[in-house]
Amino acid sequence: MSWFKGAHPSRIEMRREVKLYLGVAHGTKKHVPRTQVLLRTLWTQALSRPFVDVWPTLDAMADVTARGTITGASIKSAFRRRLLELQGGRCCYCRRWLANTAYAKPIEHILPRHHYPQFSVEFWNLAVACSDCNGAKTDNVWGAISTARRRYPRAQEFSDAFHPRFHRYDDHVRYVRLETNMSAVVLFTGLTPQGQHLCSSLLHRIAAKETLIENNPALAPAMDQIRSFDAKAEGMRLERFDAFREALDQSVMRLLE
Repeated sequence: MSWFKGAHPSRIEMRREVKLYLGVAHGTKKHVPRTQVLLRTLWTQALSRPFVDVWPTLDAMADVTARGTITGASIKSAFRRRLLELQGGRCCYCRRWLANTAYAKPIEHILPRHHYPQFSVEFWNLAVACSDCNGAKTDNVWGAISTARRRYPRAQEFSDAFHPRFHRYDDHVRYVRLETNMSAVVLFTGLTPQGQHLCSSLLHRIAAKETLIENNPALAPAMDQIRSFDAKAEGMRLERFDAFREALDQSVMRLLE
């Protein structure tokens, strides 16, 4: 699904989309003006030198005004809602359905925060992924974008890596997902250099993991319960659970290797 008209979003389309998002930056209409101020403050802080990763600041935010309390969780919820509309309710990478499911819908940093802290809350650097893609995507730098730049790259600069906010998925990747009551088969094929990079860097592992889990009658229900709990626990700091999820993912990937 794509909201822009050409091969890449134009500057006019990008400005319009930012304006549309800011108009729904909070689920409660009366909190929208204050939320806009908070977001612009975070955007400015992130770009101050040395560059600052302000994502933890957003996570911990609890701004109290005369009209109520605005939290980081509420800001991210509104952003996620807008992105899911643009993504057609699917994961930005593997195209698994996310709308109307009990699974977690983590916000994905396309250029990783570890290397690009200045873009930690950049509007165009955020998408919504499934928990599997979000967990399997490493902090490796995709493409040749300089880590020292202050302005977010234009769409045309992502010539060697897939960018889910700028690229039409169907132009770069073909996928087949076949499911029955007890099994599933998932295949991804890259059609362009960007799509091939996405497949080799992420999607081939996601396909193998999904096939392994869904074809295991004992493992599949357990993973469903974990994903469901992950969604209900969103916003909570569950360090041991996060460590368990990471260890489980690593164990599954070792089985695949």
